[in-house]
Order: sequence, then structure tokens, then C-alpha cells
Amino acid sequence: MAKVIWGLDFGDWALKVARGTFDRKSDTLTVDLFDEIVYGELPCGYDASLLDKHREGVVAFRNKHQIGAGDALCVSVSGNEVFSRFINLPPVPESVGEIIRYEARQQIPFDIDDVVWDYQPVKEEHEVGEEIEVGLFALKKERVAELMDLLQPWRSNLRVLQDAPLAVYNLLEYEGLVSEAAIVVDIGAATTDVLVLNPPRFWVRTLLVAGDDLTNALVEQFGVGNSEAEAIKRQLGRSGHKEQILRVLQPVFDDLVNEIQRSLGYYKSLARDVKFERVLALGSALRMTGLTQMLAGGLQYQVKVIQELKRVKLGGGLDPDKFAAALPGLCAALGLLVQGAGRSRVRINMVPEELALASSIASKKPWLVGAAVGVAVAVAALILGERAYAQAAASAGQGVAWTALDEAKKVEQQYNTQAAAANQVESQLQTMAQSGIPADLFLELLPAYADTMPPSVYTVRLEFVWMERDEIGPNMLPLSSSAGGARRTGPTMGSPTSSAAAGQAMGAAMAAAAAERARSMASGGGVRPSAPSGMSRSGAPMPLLGRETTGPLRSAKSLLVMRFACESSLTSKESIQSEVFGALRKAQLPDELKPAYTDVRMLGDVHDVHRNKGTGETVAEPGEGVETYVAFEGYAIVNTGPEAAATQPARR
Repeated sequence: MAKVIWGLDFGDWALKVARGTFDRKSDTLTVDLFDEIVYGELPCGYDASLLDKHREGVVAFRNKHQIGAGDALCVSVSGNEVFSRFINLPPVPESVGEIIRYEARQQIPFDIDDVVWDYQPVKEEHEVGEEIEVGLFALKKERVAELMDLLQPWRSNLRVLQDAPLAVYNLLEYEGLVSEAAIVVDIGAATTDVLVLNPPRFWVRTLLVAGDDLTNALVEQFGVGNSEAEAIKRQLGRSGHKEQILRVLQPVFDDLVNEIQRSLGYYKSLARDVKFERVLALGSALRMTGLTQMLAGGLQYQVKVIQELKRVKLGGGLDPDKFAAALPGLCAALGLLVQGAGRSRVRINMVPEELALASSIASKKPWLVGAAVGVAVAVAALILGERAYAQAAASAGQGVAWTALDEAKKVEQQYNTQAAAANQVESQLQTMAQSGIPADLFLELLPAYADTMPPSVYTVRLEFVWMERDEIGPNMLPLSSSAGGARRTGPTMGSPTSSAAAGQAMGAAMAAAAAERARSMASGGGVRPSAPSGMSRSGAPMPLLGRETTGPLRSAKSLLVMRFACESSLTSKESIQSEVFGALRKAQLPDELKPAYTDVRMLGDVHDVHRNKGTGETVAEPGEGVETYVAFEGYAIVNTGPEAAATQPARR
């Protein structure tokens, strides 16, 4: 079934809307709806505050369109709302996550706790010894809170919160339009985004000269209101006073061109060998007659307006001419569809962490979600195991088709099933303790793992194992073949057919453990740097874990390795490398300011797996009722302390 994605671009002049479906099998993104909700046509009018415009725009959207429960929602905001900076980091890829966290505190001109931020490597691959250029992007939490309030009916649908010029870049990259040096000028109402394409690099700057300045010039010169001034701009080509109007607007054009030239001059000082030959013009402001020609004359470049898309297809009910006319102003919304489909190069996402985790988990398929994701669900929601019986009893009591006796039996069966699964989980946790894995570290590792997994990736198998330095590398046996011979000292979890029950039980067990630890902390237990076996770092006994009775199979220099096998709807090895392994490299332990892993690598190559849609069982060939996924494996060295970093395996 094709994935339904909504793109909402919260602009300063209009709310731009696009809806599309992505079919992984054909690798096709099809747009079946687009809309432009102009604030000036709403009760708020042109003169309202931006927040009021957005609020009424959302109300108008709700009255016209309906987002389905399983649809993905991707949102962008104007470039002037997002702080952006491009910086160079030392050539140490393994430490990028740690370095960027330090740099974020230095570079972002706000308290780091007051923003939601993310970063993106400008280049996908770096040569040995080459500095790593990254783009740093941040949005104030106050603004994020406003957006979350506006999007309250669809909070569970929200997948992406993006910077509008980066969403435009994703569309252009998807369309193959970023392969040569070029300047993209996106003229909006309040701002103009200058996007520099210098393959494989990109750079963005937002200017505060745009369409509203043209409108204000007409208001001041002719003494009309904003609505009348907008009408004059739209009808300029048919006006008998065209020359007079253009003379009024000329100073604004000059300011815009000067600001663009100043931005390009700054970029050329950074990349002296770059040569531009063309400008791609975007934005709803281009509807004004003569704007393209004035840009071409001022910038002394060939200016082209985007008029068609080659890879994005149109649904049967859309008018191609109307779509082409709306396209220059619709690019950010369409770029959001590309990112929502998992096909974007720039993956900046400023959705709040807790909401992103909840949305990610909600989108997982039950039969493919590993027990680790079940832990993250339970830890995030803190659903205590003792509540299971009460909740089941309450829900059963609401039915009308069961007798009281049948209801009681059903509830009892559900409770017994969960209790049995919880016992199995407790046994796994005891195995972990006897394998030398600190229990509270495990409580932190699984959420750190699950939190970074994209919604399109499903964990099939997960294991922790102590390994010597020379055992780690590309020659490790795959998980599918290591059951019999590998020295597996840690627990193995997974199996698509049992993951839902295991996840629920693991969740109840983890929640109980977390609650016990919280109670101990509240009673003044404090935090200790280390703890004896069978104790948490808070000093509280772990209720689900027995004390270690046998020594772990490890030496003083052993490394704790997390190995995982996954299946994904991502279509290429490159996208898996960036969205999965890149995300894991940025993962952080929840309660500590340090990376969760010191090294993360893919093992082997990717391959297709075919599964029956109904049962989840693997089948030999694709066909009707069968879904195809890309399977891959990898490993991550757990950051258990300074000794882990000191004993990382050499690159091979």
C-alpha cells in the first residue's frame, strides 16, 4: 500500500499544501492534491500577526481537508525563523556527534535548552584528513510550542519539522537539479531565500527583502491598502500605468539584487573556485509581471523559472496547467513530501524529541518491531505492569456481547499471557546481568537505539556481545548464521512473529525497573559513579535482576558490541547509511552527555526480503499480497567508558 504524506509549508503570505503517495516498489512519488490558502482571503486579512495568520490558515485547512490516522505530516517554516550556520569540524568522523554538541553551544546565539536543533553534513562522503563541513540549524522552542498547538489534532501524524529552503533543496535534489553550480532565489512575502548549489555542497541564507516590500512601496506611493496593492502587483501586466508602477518598485528591486549579490560575494570568498552561470527563480512573487526580467538584468545571470517536474508525477484528477502555475510557490511543500517518503538528502528534523519518538513508534509494524522498541514505548509512557490487569478488566467491562463469566475468563487469559511473557523477559534480564552488562546501562541503551531509528526501519534482531578488538570488523558472521557458533554472551532479541508480545512484556518489565529506580532516587539514594553487580547506578537493587553468579566471558579490554539486523522501506544503501547509521552515530545516552556508541558500521551489503502482508512470514518471490523490504545488518560499539574509546578497532 502506498504511503500517504502531507506537506504543509507555513509561509508568510499563504499556507501551501501538498498531498502525495509514495510507492516504494515503483519508487514513485505521486501528487494527488495541492492547495494555497491565502491569509489575505481569510477573516484575519493581510495585517494580522503571523501567528494569527497561521492559526486561521490551519482552521481553513481543517475545513477543506482531512488527514488520515495513518498519514504522515511534514511541516516547514520560513527560513528567517530558523537559525542556520555552516561550520567546519576536525576530520574525526567517529567524534562528530560529540564535537557538534560542543559547537552547537558555542555557535547558536541562544541558550541551547531554549531551542530544538539538528545538523547535517554538507557532503555525504569525506576523504581521509578532510575537514567535515556541517550545517547547524535551530528553531526556538517557543516557536515549536506554537506550531505544536496549531497542529494539535495531528500531533501523532507529525514526522518532520523542516526549514523551508532545505525542503526546496530536497525537491531539487530529487529532481536531479543540483548537479551543477547554480543559484536558487526563492522570493516569498516577507523573506527571500538564497540557496547556493555548489555540488556536492550547498549553502543557504535568508534575506529580509521580499514581496511585502514591493507591496509596502505601492501602499506608501498611492495611499492604498494592502489588498489593493496586492491587486496592483497581480495586474501589472495589464495595467495602463505599468511604467509608473515599475518606477515605484525599482528601489525595492535594487535592494533585493544588492542583497543577493552581497550574499553571493560572501560565499565566493569561502569557495573561490565556484562559477555560477544560471539562476533558478522560485516563489509566489514571480506571478508579478517583469520580476524575472528585472532579476536577470540586475544579477547578470540567465534566470529560469521552474515550470515542470520529471520525477514527481501528477494524480489523474489534477490539472497540469494549474499545477505548473502554482509550482514556483509550491516547491517547499513538495520537498516535504520527498522527505516524508524517505528520499531526501537533507534530513534536518526539528520535531521535539519526545514527540518524534512517539510518532516513530506509532508508525512501526507490530510484527516487525523488535523487543527493543517495545522497551522504548514502555519507558516513554511509563505504563506500569501492574496496571495491565486493571486496564484489561475495564475495557472488557465496556463490551455488550459477552456474559460476565466470559469477560472474566478473557481478562484472566490476557493477564496470564502478559505475565508469562514478563517472566520470559525477566529471565532475559537476568541473563544480561550474568553477561556483565550493567542493567541500568541496558535501560539507557535500548531507548537510545529505538529513538534514532527512522519510522521506515524495523528491527528484526538485536544482540549484545562482549568481543575482543581483533574480532570486530567486516569479517564477523551475520546474525542469521551466528546462532550456533558465535560466542554470544549477551541476550538476543527479535523474531518478527513474537515481537509484539515480547515488546509489551519487556515494556512492563522495564517500566517497573525504571519506577523502582525513580523511587530510590526520590528517597535520597543519590547517584554513584559505579555500582556492584546487581545494583543500579542509583544504588538501588534492580527488582528484575538477580545478582551475578558467574563471571562474564570477557577480558579487561573486551568491547561491548550491539549487533542488529533490520528491514527497511528505504530503497538504497546510501539512504540507509545516512538515515540509520548516521543517526546512530549521533545517538546519546538519555541521562549523560556522551555518545551512546563509539563506532557504528554496516556489515556486508543490503538485500531484498519478501514478506507476506498478512502473516509477516518470508516468501521466496514477490507477488500479490507480498511486501518487499531491504534487509541489512550492522554493529555499534557501546560507549561503556574511556576504555571503549581507547580500544576502538582500526578502520578497515
